[in-house]
Amino acid sequence: MTAEVKWEMRFDLNTIEHLGVKLYTQYPPMIAELLSNSWDADANDVHIYLYDRGEKRIVVTDNGTSMDADEINACFLTVGRNRRIANSTGDSAKKSRAVLGKKGIGKLSMFGIAETIIVTTVKNSLKNSFSMTYSTMKKSGGSYSPTALVKQQHTKEPDGTKIELIDIKRKSSFEPLALAQSLAKRFSIFDELNVYVIHNDGSPIQVENKTLFDGTSKQFEWEFPNDFEALLPDLDYYKSKGIFGVLCTSNTPLKKMQQGVTLLARKKLVQENAFFDDRSNDYFHSYLYGVLNVDFIDQDNDVDNVSTDRKSLVWEGEELEELREKLNDILKVIANDWRKKRSLAKKEKFKAAHNIDVDTWISELSAAERPLARNISDSIINSTELEEDKSASLLLHIQDAFSLQGFQDFAETLRTLGVLDEGKAIKLLEDWQFIEAKEMAKLSDGRVSTIDQFGKYITANVSETKIMQKFLEKFPWILDPRMTTFEREVTFSGWLKEHFKEEKLEESNKRIDFLCTNNNGTVHIIELKRPQIKIGLEEINQSTQYIEFIRKRLPDGVKKVKVILISENHSYGPGVQTMVDSLRNSQDFEIKSYSDLLAQARQYHKDFIDRYQEILTLKRRRITH
Repeated sequence: MTAEVKWEMRFDLNTIEHLGVKLYTQYPPMIAELLSNSWDADANDVHIYLYDRGEKRIVVTDNGTSMDADEINACFLTVGRNRRIANSTGDSAKKSRAVLGKKGIGKLSMFGIAETIIVTTVKNSLKNSFSMTYSTMKKSGGSYSPTALVKQQHTKEPDGTKIELIDIKRKSSFEPLALAQSLAKRFSIFDELNVYVIHNDGSPIQVENKTLFDGTSKQFEWEFPNDFEALLPDLDYYKSKGIFGVLCTSNTPLKKMQQGVTLLARKKLVQENAFFDDRSNDYFHSYLYGVLNVDFIDQDNDVDNVSTDRKSLVWEGEELEELREKLNDILKVIANDWRKKRSLAKKEKFKAAHNIDVDTWISELSAAERPLARNISDSIINSTELEEDKSASLLLHIQDAFSLQGFQDFAETLRTLGVLDEGKAIKLLEDWQFIEAKEMAKLSDGRVSTIDQFGKYITANVSETKIMQKFLEKFPWILDPRMTTFEREVTFSGWLKEHFKEEKLEESNKRIDFLCTNNNGTVHIIELKRPQIKIGLEEINQSTQYIEFIRKRLPDGVKKVKVILISENHSYGPGVQTMVDSLRNSQDFEIKSYSDLLAQARQYHKDFIDRYQEILTLKRRRITH
């Protein structure tokens, strides 16, 4: 070979136009084609450099078996060369890798991204380099001679190939991580080929097989075929074809681009994001992702089952039609198993979060209530469209509802409905929401009248022991609607001995007006004063004694002790203000007025009335429309 060798590409211009420029308009698929070439050339390392500061460039280098001057003509500049047939065995020369390239047109993809490409090769210490410009190729009439830059130049550089793309058409910046993830979806070769993406000379990002599922929140996983022995009655077809892979579902619906099953053949993508059924619109599909290997469909070197864009199979012919049907069978089985697993997970998570076993709760209901409770609960738990948090909220709601007489009557009238589908179950809960809101509105309306009477007592400055204590004992929700227990006129020692019998307590007969607890583990000591009494040192000292005494004696389960002093008159005696401020800062002490309690209770119950009016308005709108 001499330096005067003539490099020439012969082609049909339509081939370049339709299989290069128009077919490859995004750079990840184009780089995937170059990566295939590096794999077939037995490279160990590939570096992809993306430059978008100033003039955009892409440079791809590998250390695989390169080309000498003659091979550039025979291999690179020959359009439509079937590399597998040329290699006779269909495997690479040194590492016996299953060759990925087949149609011999991948090189044209570069002209869909760049106007000019520069190819540099080093083989056996000889360097060759040339450039190709698309606009010049179009004018050549089908016979194009690249511009020679270096021919048969002796060099100490290691063997390998470098491809540079300049005059990039892309306007936006490159996204190195997105490229790495895209390549990971297109190949499963990264345990044998080290590929690095470098953006503007920054830190390299290594492409790994595991990045295939990055960005997804996996809930369940099935390994095929190992996990399907009990799910599919006949696995002979799949085993004979050597089909294997991993299928997963996410916790929440996936983005459209993440949904579906990727098919790989000979470690390269042949079908992306598929469901294998044109009519598939099951909600399940928005959770499904995975990869299956179907090498057998790309083993015939003379038959190409992959579309020209290398992203989908040509689903024609008996073999491909059977494959599609069998893959659809796999997804049907997974869909059923997913629903069972998801329902069980909802139950378990609900039990862990709320300490309620749904099945146990239903079994404890009456015979009249049980069927409807089962139907509604199952509809919520089995619904694929309800996420775990929403399901938990609905389950808590119906459990509260079944404790009310109104809902029990409502359930009795609907007991003959049988199994409810998801739509009927949600409609039922909406109907009950209206009934419940109406009942709560009635209750609240009655309580507002009670609140009005309480206001009259405040104005009259009635006795705290003869009237206020007795009134609040009968209507404790005025103190705080969220309190769970109220005990009136108890002594410290008596109360502590009753509730914490293992404690050894010295006697103390200090009497308190109300002792209240709530679900947060807080003990409230509530002391009532005549509405217009002025708070002095005696009342403040008594409060500090309460706090100190109980804090020392309560077990670990009680998190906090707080004293609430209630009086309408907030003018203090001499020396009291400083002590009040100090206690308030410790968050162990609070002074409230009777008017505060009144306003709080009124607002709390007004919310129920307002909510009922809102639901009533919405219900009327649905009826009229």
